[in-house]
Amino acid sequence: MQSKALVINDLSSFGKCSLTAAIAVLSAMNIQPCPLPTAVLSSQSEFPNFFCKDLTEIMPEYKKAWLQNGERFDGICTGYFANSAQLDSAIDIINTFGKSCRAVLADPVMGDGGKLYPVYDKSACEKMKLLASRADILTPNLTELCILTGADYSSLNGNPDCLERIAQTAKPLADGRGVIVTGIRCCGEICNMVIGGGSVDVIRSKLVDESFSGTGDIFSAVVFGSVLSGKTLLESAKTAARFVELAISDTIKQHHDPIYGVNFEKYLTTLAEVK
Repeated sequence: MQSKALVINDLSSFGKCSLTAAIAVLSAMNIQPCPLPTAVLSSQSEFPNFFCKDLTEIMPEYKKAWLQNGERFDGICTGYFANSAQLDSAIDIINTFGKSCRAVLADPVMGDGGKLYPVYDKSACEKMKLLASRADILTPNLTELCILTGADYSSLNGNPDCLERIAQTAKPLADGRGVIVTGIRCCGEICNMVIGGGSVDVIRSKLVDESFSGTGDIFSAVVFGSVLSGKTLLESAKTAARFVELAISDTIKQHHDPIYGVNFEKYLTTLAEVK
């Protein structure tokens, strides 16, 4: 029977990110995506002009209707939240539907480059920590790892022994779950560190100077779909890293504006092989 995956994230028309990316990736992996949009946007928020409609009020109504219909999910994946109330609803949904899931993945989208996103305050960060405690898999970037653990970003970023320090920082967070620290820039490479089951593995990819919209969402979606398909966390992370690397490489060749995302669509057929 086809797996059903609840995906809680925003929906942006331009930027190839969030639900737009996750729906395509999961569908290509023969997994039914069941989206719950937290907001709808004309484009992702790095565009100079965009419209955003907050959908906080619909989240409890989705849960109510699903319960009335007797729905269940094989997995839950979460991404961006616009406010603390959305985090409360997401935690409630995970508490309600997570028991039947094979995997709950949380991408704790809170910041980048050592800085919080503007919508996040101390209260929202604490609620994201609570949501993260409900997850089986976490995919934070380095900034988000520091927020979740209380570590100092400057002490982990760019130092010669940064990978060792990051591993030590992430190990307590990986107690009883898998953690993938994404997008670590180290020694001229981009690294994704996989911590779980008592082991630490580093997946190395070619470093590019540009930052492309949606690559984190694509990475998390491929990891999530691969795990639901029976792959180990390390196998899933390797598949995701390779997929993103292919998409970025193709995009660079075409001199594409990074805010529009990466050309991942042509590689979706490769994900059908993940079984």
